[in-house]
Amino acid sequence: MRLFLLLMSALILPVTTLPALAVTDAPQHAIGLGFEASTGTFGTDSTSTYASVPLIVDWFPTERFDMELTVPLMYQHTQNTGVAATGGTVKSTARRTMGGLYSYTGGSATLSGGGVADDSVFGLGDITLTGGYALIQDSDTTPYIRPTFYIKFPTADDTKGLGTGKFDAGPGVAVSKWLGNWQPFAEGRYIFQGASYNETGALNFVTADAGIGYSWSERFFTSVYGRSGSRLFDGMSAPLEARLKMVWRFGERTYSETYALKGLSDGSPDYGGGISVFKEF
Repeated sequence: MRLFLLLMSALILPVTTLPALAVTDAPQHAIGLGFEASTGTFGTDSTSTYASVPLIVDWFPTERFDMELTVPLMYQHTQNTGVAATGGTVKSTARRTMGGLYSYTGGSATLSGGGVADDSVFGLGDITLTGGYALIQDSDTTPYIRPTFYIKFPTADDTKGLGTGKFDAGPGVAVSKWLGNWQPFAEGRYIFQGASYNETGALNFVTADAGIGYSWSERFFTSVYGRSGSRLFDGMSAPLEARLKMVWRFGERTYSETYALKGLSDGSPDYGGGISVFKEF
């Protein structure tokens, strides 16, 4: 399984803001299906592998406003080969499209004991709702500025370690600017975790992306950027990772998004990647 994930992360290329394409009767909806996976030790004696199959529903009724609902099926496998270990917690933020940072939340896995332990769980993950409004459009004199929001619904089974069993929510903002075919961008979000610090060690946290993209054509866009933030849980390292992303529009109303990541701290997976395919209507 781990070898498969490493091969995926090596083969899967980049995902980010899709350049506007000229199509008749601009679509107002999109449905996507994806696969995402990551693996890492997170500074422990355990190796945790996470996989998700998200169903993604987008709604963009106007040029400025959009929303997205993500419903993930989650799988996580934790293997402990140390004398005693406590697993980490992973927060996966995945997609960037239409100028926004869209994310779903993975769960927390805790494993303790001696010798070799092997544990796998599967189930519905936390459903998330994200969206934003383009307050200022990209122009010759102004950047694109888009306030955003994020809500996580506690639909995952917290007894299995697939979630915290609490609501999360928070505001954010995305800024970008087209400079010819280049697009520098930055986006940040502050998340209020509903889980109790006393019970789980959960902390309110900041997550942010910053990087640059390049539009090779109307159908092909790539980007490279860094993702960082503050700690999600007490005793866990802050995440830091490098990412590559790509959007490829292979039809007038169909496109794919792929990404690969390399973790640079114990707060991020060692490796990860994903791919999603969307149909607009």
